[in-house]
Amino acid sequence: MKKRGQVTIFIVLGIIVLVVFGLLFALKIDFVEDLFGGESGRQFDSVDIEAVKDSISFCVEGSLLDAVNHISNRGGYFSPINSSFYARDVYGVLVTYVWTSDYGTRLPSLTGLGDQIKLYMDDSDNRVLIEECIEKQLEIYEDSWNFENVNEFEFKAPRVSANSIKQEIVYPASKVLSVKGRNGVATTTEVLAELDIALGQAQNVANEMVDCFNGNGFTNEYCNQDGVPFRMSVYNLLNYRNVIGMLEGDCGEGCLECYILKIPVENGNDVSFNVNMKTC
Repeated sequence: MKKRGQVTIFIVLGIIVLVVFGLLFALKIDFVEDLFGGESGRQFDSVDIEAVKDSISFCVEGSLLDAVNHISNRGGYFSPINSSFYARDVYGVLVTYVWTSDYGTRLPSLTGLGDQIKLYMDDSDNRVLIEECIEKQLEIYEDSWNFENVNEFEFKAPRVSANSIKQEIVYPASKVLSVKGRNGVATTTEVLAELDIALGQAQNVANEMVDCFNGNGFTNEYCNQDGVPFRMSVYNLLNYRNVIGMLEGDCGEGCLECYILKIPVENGNDVSFNVNMKTC
């Protein structure tokens, strides 16, 4: 009887050990999947169209910043005219002249800057980059949801203001963005991307500079004082919300005044807006 009791105890202990090791093994598998599997294996029961819109906005906002860099480096234009009358080559980049006389090119208005940004956003190479970014952002949801018409969007001309750029992303009525999951379907025809950047402030400063060089700002304390056409430091004192800085550029030729307006970017490098004023 004693031996039979010992055998029973060993059997029970063996079962307990097996159960414990089984649980530990299962927990270990879950831990490894969480550690190395990332988010790709997650399941999302409810369709969340806002999460998809946020993913698209994220990619478009990155492209908007690239667009601002591109047109700012070129004096406000997407593709300057390749002519010595309209632009000059600065280390391989054409910079459009801003004429201070009655003929030649002008600095784009805020609406004009939006039109120039749209040209960049619609560029085929840029479009490919945006679509690749969106695909990468949506990988987390691919095991849970099905997407239709994700890349069938169009860009409206962005609205440029003093401190931000708002980009509307629209889907045609015949190709709405659709997200399908086990528990339903969600659709949308509009997504909004917004970039906090003071491009509009830079445009206003550049216009003030042109006015000063044209002799239109003699009543301003930052215009034409002590032989200096434009004093950025005084302008910023009088316009305390202005965040734009200014450097003097290297023109290397007569009848030309060159300046670089510095537009700050949060957690990034400043954007350089070239202002090359043709004075004669």
